[in-house]
Amino acid sequence: MNKSYALIWNQATGCWNVASEGTRRRGKSSRLKVVIAAGFSLLGLLAQAPAFALPGGAAIVAGEAGIHTTSDGKQMTVEQQSNKLITHWNDFSVAGDESVSFHQPGSQSVALNRVVGTNGSDIQGRIDANGQVFLINPNGVVFGKSAQVNVGGLVASTQNISDKDFLDGTYRFAGDSSAAVSNAGQITASEGGSVALLGAQVSNSGVIQAQMGSVALGAGKDFSVNFDGNGLLNLQVNGAAVDALVQNGGLLKADGGQVLMTASSASSLLKNVVSNQGVIEAKTLQNKAGKIVLDGGDNGIVQVAGRQDASALGGQGNGGVVENRGARVEVQLAAQMDTRADKGSTGTWKILSDEVSVSKVDNSTRGLVIGGGLNGNSATGGTTGAAPTLHADTLAQNLARTNVELSSKGNLSVNQAVSWNSGNKLGLTAERGDVQLNAALNATGAGATLALNAAQGGIRLNDNVALSGSGASLELNSKNGHSLKDDKSVTLSGADARFSANGEAYQVVQNLKQLRDIENDMTGRYVLGNQITGQGRFKTLGEKSAFTGKLDGLGNTISDLSIYGTGAFVGLFSANLGQISNLNLERISASGADSKDYNTQVGSLAAMNMGSIRNVKAKDVRVTGASHFNTLGGLVALNLNGDIANSSASGLVIGNKYTYAMGGLVAENVSSSGGVARITNSHADINLRGQMNSDIRNAGGLVGSNRGVIANASSTGTISLAAANLNIGGLVGENTGAGSITNSSSSTHISGSQARRIGGLVGSNLGSLTNSHASGEVTGNGTEAIGGLVGKNQGGAIANSSSSSSVSDLYGKNVGGLIGHNQGGRIDNASFSGTVKGGRTANIGGLIGLNQDSSVSNSSAKGNVSGLYDSNVGGLIGYSQNSHIDNVTVSGAVNGDRKAKVGGLIGFSEDSSIANASSTSMSVTGGNNTFIGGLVGYSQNSDIANSSVSTTVTSGSGSQIGGLVGYSKNTDITNASASATVTGIGNNLAGGLVGHYEDSRITNASASGTVSSGNDSMVGGLVGYNQRGDITNSTASAAVSGGDNSQVGGLVGRQQGKVTNSFAKGSAKGGRYSSVGGMAGSNEGEIRNSTTTSDVSGGYGARLGGLAGMNFAKMYQSSAGGKVDGSASAGQFYGGLVGINSWSELQSNNSVFGEAAKVQPVGLQF
Repeated sequence: MNKSYALIWNQATGCWNVASEGTRRRGKSSRLKVVIAAGFSLLGLLAQAPAFALPGGAAIVAGEAGIHTTSDGKQMTVEQQSNKLITHWNDFSVAGDESVSFHQPGSQSVALNRVVGTNGSDIQGRIDANGQVFLINPNGVVFGKSAQVNVGGLVASTQNISDKDFLDGTYRFAGDSSAAVSNAGQITASEGGSVALLGAQVSNSGVIQAQMGSVALGAGKDFSVNFDGNGLLNLQVNGAAVDALVQNGGLLKADGGQVLMTASSASSLLKNVVSNQGVIEAKTLQNKAGKIVLDGGDNGIVQVAGRQDASALGGQGNGGVVENRGARVEVQLAAQMDTRADKGSTGTWKILSDEVSVSKVDNSTRGLVIGGGLNGNSATGGTTGAAPTLHADTLAQNLARTNVELSSKGNLSVNQAVSWNSGNKLGLTAERGDVQLNAALNATGAGATLALNAAQGGIRLNDNVALSGSGASLELNSKNGHSLKDDKSVTLSGADARFSANGEAYQVVQNLKQLRDIENDMTGRYVLGNQITGQGRFKTLGEKSAFTGKLDGLGNTISDLSIYGTGAFVGLFSANLGQISNLNLERISASGADSKDYNTQVGSLAAMNMGSIRNVKAKDVRVTGASHFNTLGGLVALNLNGDIANSSASGLVIGNKYTYAMGGLVAENVSSSGGVARITNSHADINLRGQMNSDIRNAGGLVGSNRGVIANASSTGTISLAAANLNIGGLVGENTGAGSITNSSSSTHISGSQARRIGGLVGSNLGSLTNSHASGEVTGNGTEAIGGLVGKNQGGAIANSSSSSSVSDLYGKNVGGLIGHNQGGRIDNASFSGTVKGGRTANIGGLIGLNQDSSVSNSSAKGNVSGLYDSNVGGLIGYSQNSHIDNVTVSGAVNGDRKAKVGGLIGFSEDSSIANASSTSMSVTGGNNTFIGGLVGYSQNSDIANSSVSTTVTSGSGSQIGGLVGYSKNTDITNASASATVTGIGNNLAGGLVGHYEDSRITNASASGTVSSGNDSMVGGLVGYNQRGDITNSTASAAVSGGDNSQVGGLVGRQQGKVTNSFAKGSAKGGRYSSVGGMAGSNEGEIRNSTTTSDVSGGYGARLGGLAGMNFAKMYQSSAGGKVDGSASAGQFYGGLVGINSWSELQSNNSVFGEAAKVQPVGLQF
């Protein structure tokens, strides 16, 4: 934002006027157009204008005075006889060789000089007064380079003041003038006097002095000027001007007083500027500290360059105050502040802005004003976009000469390292946001202070802070507390270091002895001032009393301690009921070996926590038990109604046969008596190992047993344990009914021998589990239940959770990619991807091994699932009993061995309902004597609705295989379809939809693909063997084939049930002596209102029929139109309707068409 001005010739008055560059000039092509930079060049151009004579056209409006001019017209004297005087002048200028003197009754007398003409005031000469002089000229006021003003006080303004206000002592200056006031000369007020330059724009390139008084430069349209009892001036800008500007490029000096530069703009777009490029001094004088204020108002920019000096060097007293405030404050790299005091206290440089940031020096901006200067604009211009408040180097250099307080109405950030070696204070305040230290702060001076304040926010220490000098002090005050980024710390290593938080003082602990001394006052407040390294054994703090105070490690580390205790609680602290935060532990061992108590709890930080633990990291710890009943935690053994957040542990926890519970972070997380135990945003990377006894035990990568809240937690590492009744979880061993786990994960690798339940996340779950995931390898050896996420879910609710684990137990009972055994649980929006391997006589599923009395919805499984002899193996569920399955999908490969029940979705479904299920790109295989289905291997007393498969199904001999279901008993199948390649090796019951269908119902179903089997098989495009089942409104469009002595049908191989309103197309082909029909290989039930266009063929001695190869029962209103490829010479019996028929009414109730009509209706009637 460039500010420039010009001299405009006023044709009406025949003289020059000062105007902003935006003012319209005479005509479109003014012959004289002189553009100047604000303030500095303006004065020089005015000096080139025609010189004016002494003030003229005087008219006294109020008061009494005599006005005398010497004969040569060079000197004017105003003999003021009243305390206040108002004089109207036609013009008021003083040439370089002229002077005007005011002789006034006293120093408090005031002479108001109001210019009513159209000329600006050009002061190039001398003005003297023993009292105060007000010069009001709406056309502008310029004090040139040769101007010499020596007065008791001066107000020069382009805004007017009413006579009444003036006479009443109400000094309010207001108007619409957009003219400027500038000084390039020397203006001096008497001791205790004031100088005020007021206008729409105000600049100084000269010298203005008011010792023990005030210098004020104000830009706006409405000002109030008050004088306090000490003679100091108070200036308030009430009305804003367009593009208000206040600039100093010279010297403003008010030792023992104050200097004020202020501006108020009518715009909210950062258009008013207060800029200092020169020198401002308000040094301490006569023990009275000075004050310097640069105030841009709520919408203005304050540009800070040059030097501002409020020091007290060479005399008595304290240093003063320098205040720079505005909507945006921009500090030049070389800006200098000085508030030092030789015999008093150093003063303060204060910056207040909407947003404050400290940033690094960019070589392209070195020496330039941050803001307009970055784009090559003048120092009075602004910029678009954010700019740093000041550079880190500038801040560091000035901290050598002054205390510094940076205040932001919003957030405050330090983005480049700052170091200083003085004892001065740096204050950082965010009034309504956060203080963010994104770079290191380092103070080495004695007594140095760092104060961080966030009244409505928090303090984020994202880099190191070090105050190493003696007597150094750190103050942290915030509504939301302070936090340290990982691996960052605060150092208070000097002697007599001090720390406080929110007004509370803390004791600084710097060595092992001081750490030990905490035991003397377990209620105190402590911080670690630096790293503390141990030297061997360290007895638990507070064996007889809990810690109830506060310990803030400030990111520092306690290391190399071997902790022991003789009581029941072993850890750095026996028990914490207070607050422990921002602490690191490293290479800490904690052992219960010396404990004399029957029940021992061991943790590296605390045996028991009933207080708050936040941001504590324990690294490379080793926790071991006692020779009696014990619980072990990497950080805490028992968290009883305590709060653990943002904490972690890594290392080794070793259990023994007496260990009841063990966890990588916490052994037991227990809510009790109305309280809540919480673990949030925490992590463990622990190796758990040991041989435990046969009693029920719990071990988890994060928590052994949870009866509280766990959220946003995770675990890694390995667990290798052996025990007969052990619950092992990658995150939690047992999550009880009172426990909840949300947004958590584990990648722990687990190996459990003879364990009871193993889960990639939770061993045994009775509570709630939400938005969680497990990915570690899970291996068991004879478990009751093992799962990639949960071993056994007993009535618990699991939602939005998943597993990508590899799960294996060749001797386990229930093996699942997500859950080994789900009993009475609710599973919603869960998924698994990976591999699952089970053994003999087991329940093995891609999602769940055994699902009892439960519901599973909106879930999926993808991967490879396999089981051995006599197992229930399913892509989603191995065995589902009395459960509801809805909106589920599977893909991958499922493989079962001999006598297994194998399904793409469910191996064995009993008393269950399946709806909206699908399997895609599936491969389902089994050995001999198996039940295999693309969706369900074995279904009993179940319902299947709105489900579909796209799969290949393969079996050995003696099996029952189907594209959708292998064996179905008392099951309703509705709105289901299968697109399958069904292959049976040897004699099998094989169907495109169902292999063996008993006492069941199929409605609105379809099957397509290929169906084939070997000799002595029953093979159908829809059903291989329909035993007393009903098939209605269903279709088959498959290529169906069977070996010798088989029953092969386009819809049903062997039909003993009822078929109604159904249709078959494709082909049916049999081997030697087989029965082959377009609808059924043989019919022993009833076929009604059904049609087939399937082509029929067979080997030697085959019975071939368009509807049925052999018919022993009833067929009504049905028809056949496919080709019947029969030959008597091949020993075949063939007919358009039936090859061999025993029902006398066949031909009168059924019909042939197409190719079927080309042969006799019946091959053999008996």
